[in-house]
Amino acid sequence: MDAEGDESRRAPTVDSPGGSTSGAPDTGFGDFNVASDFGEIGDAARTPAADLFFGDFAPPLDPDLISECSASMNGEHGAVTLYEDRIIVESPDEPDGEAVFAADTVRAWWLVDGGSFFALVVEADVLHRTRLPTGFKAVLKAAFSKAFGPASPPTGA
Repeated sequence: MDAEGDESRRAPTVDSPGGSTSGAPDTGFGDFNVASDFGEIGDAARTPAADLFFGDFAPPLDPDLISECSASMNGEHGAVTLYEDRIIVESPDEPDGEAVFAADTVRAWWLVDGGSFFALVVEADVLHRTRLPTGFKAVLKAAFSKAFGPASPPTGA
């Protein structure tokens, strides 16, 4: 059944059982069932809900940002932020919880599978490691491959 025909997904009207009993609908945010209540951009009848865009709540992204992956699993936080000139690795394995190092110091990188998570290991000034959910693996692999070439685990790994 399509969404417009599915009455269970529509907001109750004022006259329906279980609807508002105030005698007037709450029009502060418009009727989500009537597309015309949202109007067009610049339309004086446009309601406040039509102007909500969740991207407006986030700060602007750094123009040098290539990729960012961040997650917490079982109380352990892991993150990798890849910029054109630097990498930030957040992990309990890092002495201060995070390491920031120049991208041009990366000598090798590789991924280690671990079931529902994987580990990214980066060899730069020292070895840096963080764990992330497997869902991030393809994106992180693509970003690091583009920035540093194919993964190259150490000999014997």
